[in-house]
Amino acid sequence: MEGLNNKFISVIIPTLNEELVIGSLLEDLISSKELEIIVVDGGSKDRTAHVVSTYEGVQLLESQPGRAIQLNTGALQAKGDLLWFLHADSRFEVNVLRRLLVQIMKSDCSGSCFLKFDKKGFWYNLYSEFSKLNWSVFTYGDQGIFVKRNLFLEVGCYRQIPIMEDIDLVRRIRRKCTFKKLDLPIITSARRFEQNGVVRQELKNITLVLLYLLGVSPYFLKRFY
Repeated sequence: MEGLNNKFISVIIPTLNEELVIGSLLEDLISSKELEIIVVDGGSKDRTAHVVSTYEGVQLLESQPGRAIQLNTGALQAKGDLLWFLHADSRFEVNVLRRLLVQIMKSDCSGSCFLKFDKKGFWYNLYSEFSKLNWSVFTYGDQGIFVKRNLFLEVGCYRQIPIMEDIDLVRRIRRKCTFKKLDLPIITSARRFEQNGVVRQELKNITLVLLYLLGVSPYFLKRFY
């Protein structure tokens, strides 16, 4: 990327039955030559693997199911100086991706973006505003967590827990360095909010995170996820 050094970014995307959305994300990413793109599939029963295989230069790995397992599998195969973890239903606004890559490459340590939804409405906008806050309770994996590869390995990678693996990682990173919340958005799908109700899903997410931060086991919280 012009004006920057020769560092490059490894993008790691876990998938499980994401054939309807993974292609759109890969279309956003493949235009950038600075990216190593790794998709780690956890045993999809649909055509996810086939869709990924149609994109030249995208690495497709297989692992046991489980987001933490899949993310670690990709990270350990990655060659980039920086690791960028994305969800399969993430998208980028026009011209945002290049600006985002510049900010990530300039980062001293780690950080994430904030969320925008692919649906409009008061509650979606409110959730988006909260995601701009650089607090653990409002920083999740769907915001595109990025971290230097050496630091990721130093803190022990993702813990293999059923949920809250993203918050757990960010908390360990914060003990080592500054975690930045970039003023650039990642667009995410509102599908779970539409299925469960916007307010209900927002309250559920925040409640589960608060309980986790108070010490409740993620294995117990998984029952209510």
